[in-house]
Amino acid sequence: MKKNFITTFIILIFSSLIFSSCSSKPKFPRYDVSNFVSYMETPPNYTPGDVLPRQNDFKPLSKKEMKNLNKLTTKDENFIWLKINFFLPEELKHHDIGLYIGYIRGADLLWLNMNSIRQYGEFPPTETSAGFTGQYFMFPVSMLNQDGLNTVLIKVWPDAFASISSKIFLSERPLVHNLGEQTTFINSKITMAFAWVMIVIFFMYLFLYFVMQKYENKNMYLFFALLNLYTVHFLVPFFMPEISWISSGLLSYNTIIKFFFYGGTATTCYFANSFISAYLHKKDSKPVIIIRVILYITPVIWAFSLRTTKSLNCFMPIMVIFGILQFIFTIPRLIKSLFVKESRKSTIYLLIGFSPVLTGIILDLILKLGNLNPNLPFFTIYGWQVTIFIFLGSLLMRFGSMYMHNTELNYKLSEFTSHLEEVVAMRTKELSEANFVLSKGLETVAHVQKNFLPVKNKTFRGWELSISYNALDNNVSGDLYDYYFTEGILDGLGIFDVSGHGIPAGLMTILAKSIISQHFITGKTQAEPLSNVLEDINKSYIKEKVNVENYITGILFRFSEFNKKDVCSVEFANAGHPYPLLYSAAEEKVIELKQEDEKQYGILGVEGLEVSFPPINFRAAQNDVIVCFTDGLTDCTNKHGDDFTKERVIKILQQYHNESAIMIMNRIMDKLEDFKGNENYKDDVTLIVLKRVNSKDYIEEI
Repeated sequence: MKKNFITTFIILIFSSLIFSSCSSKPKFPRYDVSNFVSYMETPPNYTPGDVLPRQNDFKPLSKKEMKNLNKLTTKDENFIWLKINFFLPEELKHHDIGLYIGYIRGADLLWLNMNSIRQYGEFPPTETSAGFTGQYFMFPVSMLNQDGLNTVLIKVWPDAFASISSKIFLSERPLVHNLGEQTTFINSKITMAFAWVMIVIFFMYLFLYFVMQKYENKNMYLFFALLNLYTVHFLVPFFMPEISWISSGLLSYNTIIKFFFYGGTATTCYFANSFISAYLHKKDSKPVIIIRVILYITPVIWAFSLRTTKSLNCFMPIMVIFGILQFIFTIPRLIKSLFVKESRKSTIYLLIGFSPVLTGIILDLILKLGNLNPNLPFFTIYGWQVTIFIFLGSLLMRFGSMYMHNTELNYKLSEFTSHLEEVVAMRTKELSEANFVLSKGLETVAHVQKNFLPVKNKTFRGWELSISYNALDNNVSGDLYDYYFTEGILDGLGIFDVSGHGIPAGLMTILAKSIISQHFITGKTQAEPLSNVLEDINKSYIKEKVNVENYITGILFRFSEFNKKDVCSVEFANAGHPYPLLYSAAEEKVIELKQEDEKQYGILGVEGLEVSFPPINFRAAQNDVIVCFTDGLTDCTNKHGDDFTKERVIKILQQYHNESAIMIMNRIMDKLEDFKGNENYKDDVTLIVLKRVNSKDYIEEI
């Protein structure tokens, strides 16, 4: 065993030596000349012949000064001349060598021993910047002084963000060429490739925006599309040398920086904030929109008013400040959403999506401002591109999930409708045969209604529920109530009123109840706003009732779990129903629950009618009471033709709010009976009383 182990070990070591020797690359010597760089400022018309006699005027160029060549010029139109004197080390003598410079921001032309070698970018008046293109210059043996002094002169037009890499060295041609092309690939070509991908994403999500016109949060797709487009807009200066029509001098360099860099930065920040708000299902108020537009337009106009490259360079901190100000409306929303259970999951996903760009910003601040390694590319750009792809996948998954859900729901509703049509057809045939069959049919519908409606009085954790349900025609009602619960926890409550009376209205309540229940459960599972749930109910009901001419009004409530202070969050949406009432124990008064700043309009079941069911949210503490009813209660008249009115309901609730839910319900119904006297009801009457009690005192019913 020991012998086999030793043999195996020797074979592994031998194999690794063979493969490592086969894969090793030739190593070329490097001669660092970054510490030998000096500079001089001159007018733009100077040539090497004018510069060489003034060698004593050259000053050493420090690492700090390399980061901003613009600060070395006293006049905006002046040029910077860089000089590097070197003697060839023994290992580079009699070789074709090259000079590697990571980048020179601006345009430059290099001479070796008075021989012109290569130019990057263009000088004024048709100036273009070389950007972050990897710069390298090849020196043939014939041009080099093998034993004497060699002089490199570089004429530099400094652009708005002029700088030079601190990584400058001499080496043999293969290494210099490979590193130069590699730098160009990383800093420029990859960025351009990402830009093309983001243009494709822009068109894809613009298409999704038009497809999703009926989706309430469709603007999320539009903002994501525009975010991709203006990210490309912002990235153009980083791969500008790769685009011929820009680098051809068609646009002035200052115009390119103003329009693409500063304009793209401001627009990207604006749509990034818009996308975050839409992702969190938040809408900006008109004052906030106006402020954000001002914060967007102001720096753009300011940037376009600047005339010189130096002023454009100094404008960067101001642009950063305006970009940060855009986020003062978004960051509080993110923090608030983290503490709300319904939105916490989406907020965490949002923060995860933005984590790559945040990481990139931190790395750039450390590496660039700390001058640890200023030659590395901007990680913020790559982090932003990763963020874009994360949200691309997230939104595609959302769209796919929504599509699959709608397909499944339509299938289930189709099955139910098919079955319901059979039942209704059979009942209709029986009812048309004779009066006897008619009376039996009434009994059947009343029996079905009685069985599919839940019990009228029930307690849940933290809630007492009591319901009064009175049908106008032979116990067959067009009113509908329902509640939804899980293991003693009240999840939701609904009250609806189908137009008409008797058998037609009663039959439609059977259809409506199933549709409402299905959409409520689905909406709760997917954390959809109740306004969306009611809109989905409206669409399904219109589709399934076919040619039946009726409509529905109603209210749908959804309740959260109790917090440590025994307070419950309540969300509800109203579809043309009488406003519910809330007795607030804290304020000791009755409040009518309705929209103040956003109008609610529309009812359920009318094809072509525009609807809006904005949600209302409030918090229910102990001893608060919620009362809701159909209009049969308030429209009930006495012998003088007077209506019972909601004001009477409010007065009774204010007087008896300390009693239990069932007692409050009995008080209201007793007062109604006394009010109408011997007069008959004119409509179905349904009353629901829901009272908050101590959730810790709950004992599950057996």
